[in-house]
Amino acid sequence: MNTRQYIKKYFVNLAGIFFFLSGLSVHATGNEDYPVIDSNKVLSSGYLSSTYHRVESVTISNDFYQFDLESDLGHFTISSLALLKKRVNEIKTLGQAINQFEQENDEFSGELRSELSVSGDSAMDIITSPFSTASKLAGQLSDNLEGTFAGEDPYVEASSSRPSFKEPDDPTTAAHKRNIAFQLGLDLYSSNTKVQAFLNSVANARSSGKVSAGIGLTNALSHTNDNELDRKIRYTIKNKSLDELMNYDRQLLANIKVKPEIAEQFINHPHLSPTSKTTILVYLNEINKVNKLGSFIELVLTSKNEVMASVFERVSKMMQRYYNDVEQFTVFVNFKGQPAVISDSRRIVFFEYADLLIWSAARENQYTQAVKHAENSGYKGWELVSLGTLTGMATQQLDQLGYELHPDFLSEFNN
Repeated sequence: MNTRQYIKKYFVNLAGIFFFLSGLSVHATGNEDYPVIDSNKVLSSGYLSSTYHRVESVTISNDFYQFDLESDLGHFTISSLALLKKRVNEIKTLGQAINQFEQENDEFSGELRSELSVSGDSAMDIITSPFSTASKLAGQLSDNLEGTFAGEDPYVEASSSRPSFKEPDDPTTAAHKRNIAFQLGLDLYSSNTKVQAFLNSVANARSSGKVSAGIGLTNALSHTNDNELDRKIRYTIKNKSLDELMNYDRQLLANIKVKPEIAEQFINHPHLSPTSKTTILVYLNEINKVNKLGSFIELVLTSKNEVMASVFERVSKMMQRYYNDVEQFTVFVNFKGQPAVISDSRRIVFFEYADLLIWSAARENQYTQAVKHAENSGYKGWELVSLGTLTGMATQQLDQLGYELHPDFLSEFNN
């Protein structure tokens, strides 16, 4: 080896060592722990506290915010920002509705107060009482209501901890229940037993001849940001019995060419509420020209709790809105358990559902491998569409990997 060749090899090796050490430096500083959460930066004042509730603490674990919430309807420990917002809206809606019933001071209001009484106090009194009563209410009201409405709650925890869905046996009562849920913007199939107890009591009163019960109730809190599809879903759930809704969902599954055996698994999935199923399918049917949407349904089948059911609802919304407002895509891809699509311009788009994405060894491996897959497949670029926010470090590292980022994607559409 002559001197010139030796010098060239030396600098090539030196460059390689520098690149290796540089990579170690990035990786060494590129991992972070979950930060201490400032609740004021996560929640607006209306979600932090109100007459009816207070968020006591916010932490984060396994990609989702964890909330400790105290209210005059009881204590809640809630995983994910989406479910926290749903629970707070339910608590506020019930609080306002019960107060309005009290003000009406009619015969039905008296009966409602009697049915919801706890240790001699009316639920309306407790709703407006100091928070110190909440822990008492959490246990006593729950026992009272669950006993009162046993067998009529469409969401009942079975011994296996899996929910079972049904509706009131009487068709008239069931129709009244759908109407009052629609009227107040409540999820007819909510897992919140307080919501179910309230809806049952109003529905039973109407079925018993008190047809004016709750007629004057309104809710300005819910669905102010509904789009056309969300309104379609609400009206569909209002106007269809549970059996009719299941058949409607079967037709939507057929429209996107889901295999019959997979479709039935979806229809009978124990951790997806009828609302979740219909929401997912209505949004998917808006992009029914996309190939392999059945693979998305198979991914949804991995849901083991309400948090993941909520995630897949919002991922279906993200896909539809990306398709309509950013770029159309041709095929859905299940990339190692992560939803992804291939755009018409041959870019691969990954959908991320963490409330807060931090940079960790696992994330580095996940998104580095995704880039390698994209490069090996000949894609022209790669994007990350996120439900939640990204830390500064995660943003920097993903940017270095060449991702086009769309953080907090649904907030662009006010929903």
